[in-house]
Amino acid sequence: MNQNTKEPKDQNSQLIRAGQFSQAARQGAIILIALALPRLGVGRDVIGQWESLLYLGYILGFGWLTGLLQAYLVTIRQVNPAKVAAFSRSAVAGVGLFSALLLGVAAGLHKPLFSLLRLGEAPPGWWYFFLFLFTQWPGLFFEQVLLIRGKPSALAAFGAFSAIGSILALLVPIYNGAGIAHALFVLAIFAGIKGLIILIYLLYKGWWQQELPTVTSPERNGQTTNVSKTFKGRTTLQPSYTTTLLKTAWPLIFYASVGALVTAFDPWFVNYWYAGDESIFATFRYGARELPLLAAITNGTIVVVLPRLTEDPSAGLDLLKSSSRRLFHWIFGGAIFLMVTSPWWWTVVFTELFADSLPLFQAYLFVVVSRLLFPVPVLTAMGHTRMLMIFGLLELVINIVLSILLAPAFGLMGIIWATVIAYLVDKICLMAYLKYRTGIPPKRYTDWRWFGGYLLVMTLCYLFLI
Repeated sequence: MNQNTKEPKDQNSQLIRAGQFSQAARQGAIILIALALPRLGVGRDVIGQWESLLYLGYILGFGWLTGLLQAYLVTIRQVNPAKVAAFSRSAVAGVGLFSALLLGVAAGLHKPLFSLLRLGEAPPGWWYFFLFLFTQWPGLFFEQVLLIRGKPSALAAFGAFSAIGSILALLVPIYNGAGIAHALFVLAIFAGIKGLIILIYLLYKGWWQQELPTVTSPERNGQTTNVSKTFKGRTTLQPSYTTTLLKTAWPLIFYASVGALVTAFDPWFVNYWYAGDESIFATFRYGARELPLLAAITNGTIVVVLPRLTEDPSAGLDLLKSSSRRLFHWIFGGAIFLMVTSPWWWTVVFTELFADSLPLFQAYLFVVVSRLLFPVPVLTAMGHTRMLMIFGLLELVINIVLSILLAPAFGLMGIIWATVIAYLVDKICLMAYLKYRTGIPPKRYTDWRWFGGYLLVMTLCYLFLI
């Protein structure tokens, strides 16, 4: 019995580490590029152009891709094991086709799109970045397929390849004196190589295999049968897994999209408030950075905990509480360490070019407070996702109102604190809603003693620094 108990725990640990590594590699690539660009002699205006492209990619892809990924993690547990591979390939192919459609429309409307987002003129070579996104988005979904299929080694290898390739493709040309357009061209070539890897996966055994959801037949004493059933002499098909996926996904997509708008509103508002000054935009973007690898570590945990919550809610809540407690030690501890030591290393790392970003970074570290509260995966696993849209809109409204109120007096710092407060209010409301709908109290999946202790220490450190 002990051996049987140990094996799932070991497998969960391997998958969590692999998921965290792949996302950490991706986030680390962005951070390393940000560190390298000023040291390679790239001006703040050009860095602002690169940050504008990252911002645009976030706007176009984050919401629908995040919601679809979470829905996939829930839906895949309902799929006939014999059809999991075909369904996963169909999902990756669907993401690729939708990516092509979305990026094609965005490319055709790039002038009004850049104008709407207050990004000024499109940077040279912007279309190469779109080619990069064309394989980046299916690649993110492909990573989750590898995770859910229990292939941690393949996941880690693909994540490392994707991250290292992106770094080298962009920075090597710039190191050799090329401009941003040529660097983006090389990045697009690397994207084509990564796309070829995904295509080979799709073609292996054929992603077009028919979906045949398994249903239970009373006539066969509970045994599973094919997808069709007879009703008054007529044969009807059960809803496909794709339909189930989309029904689960749409409220999650809406919530994630609104959350993306909250994040996207800040850079837009900065461009609006400061009349599109690319230097100020770059200063804000370098300061408004979350704790390095924060999203990677938390998402890597959630993608493993979410299926567990779906299968066994009690065991899933226990796993979420223990996993989040471990995250407190690493993430709160890391945030406090970076905050206290930042006056000594900030300009060494980011150069004097971004010295003005330091106070923004110290304040934005408080985003970890909301990131370490996890009512959303519990609500998602239990099917209570409809109200996520309402709470997402509330978060957006709070952020907009507070930014308008605080920016005149506090400038960029006011915009930072508006975002931190909006994120925290959203999570508090979601935890209260979860308690109301399911009776599950926050303490069931959150260790408040460690959480409160770390928050107190972090607040005292910040007050001492300012």
